[in-house]
Amino acid sequence: MRRSFGMKLGGLVPKYARSIADLPALAAEFERMGVDDVIHGEHILFAPRMPHPGEPAATHGRTGRRSDVSDVTVLLTAIATRTTRLKVVTGVVLAAAHPFALLAKQTATLDVLSGGRLVLGVGSGWFADEFQDRYAIMEETVRAVRKLWTSDISSFAGKWINYENMVSEPAPVTPGGVPVWWGGKSTAAMARRVATMGDGWIAAQAASYDDIALGMERIEAACGRAGRDFAEVGVRVTLPRMPGEGPWAKDAVIEHAVAAERRLSGLGVTHYTIPLDLYRLELDATEELVAVLAGDERC
Repeated sequence: MRRSFGMKLGGLVPKYARSIADLPALAAEFERMGVDDVIHGEHILFAPRMPHPGEPAATHGRTGRRSDVSDVTVLLTAIATRTTRLKVVTGVVLAAAHPFALLAKQTATLDVLSGGRLVLGVGSGWFADEFQDRYAIMEETVRAVRKLWTSDISSFAGKWINYENMVSEPAPVTPGGVPVWWGGKSTAAMARRVATMGDGWIAAQAASYDDIALGMERIEAACGRAGRDFAEVGVRVTLPRMPGEGPWAKDAVIEHAVAAERRLSGLGVTHYTIPLDLYRLELDATEELVAVLAGDERC
């Protein structure tokens, strides 16, 4: 599987785009640079304190509006209309918080409008107050959505979702439905979801090298139990942050990112997210980083 390099959209307003209205144009610029995809996650609500489990010192909490966060499906739709090659990735949608029928319709519509360039990353999220019973509802929601995608008329019987003889329009243009990648920590439950209901794993942004190695080991074992070829499964990681607080020289950032990519590729990682908000590169230096990473892939 060819390695690919994507750009994280979170945190780019206002340094790289004045507002969320400017993100589609910025994504088009990323496409021109040779970036393979853009990835954007979801927070539905914010609280005054939201300590991130992977970054204990950080807080995502808010006491007022900044207007730098958007609905992920709407934003990726706008980006899809401004680009021709760039894949659009949800990283991740909180599947348990969405009505299954609306999620099926919205994602199928985006798949059609983008010409099959959508990758649906789903997860439970780390801010539990956004919804409850998230793990079990998340799995059932994905199963119900895939049923609607892949059948002209379908029925589903679950604990939370039940319907009979329903049709969801439109059908995705991607054969078999939109690719589903599961986000989350390197747990056995995550590995089971990827092996039995997914196309890939999106590791947590703060995942360490050892976390990623463990997650891949568990996915490979789960694939073996499910009778599936592990080589069919993609693994996406975020390139690690720079040490210290910065500012950092351009060459130091590029050297750090390339060294991390080479080490992770030794594990078999296939997809990389560039955290531009953390690297703080200017756009010309960002283009150079993308070119170096892509050139390394071709070697």
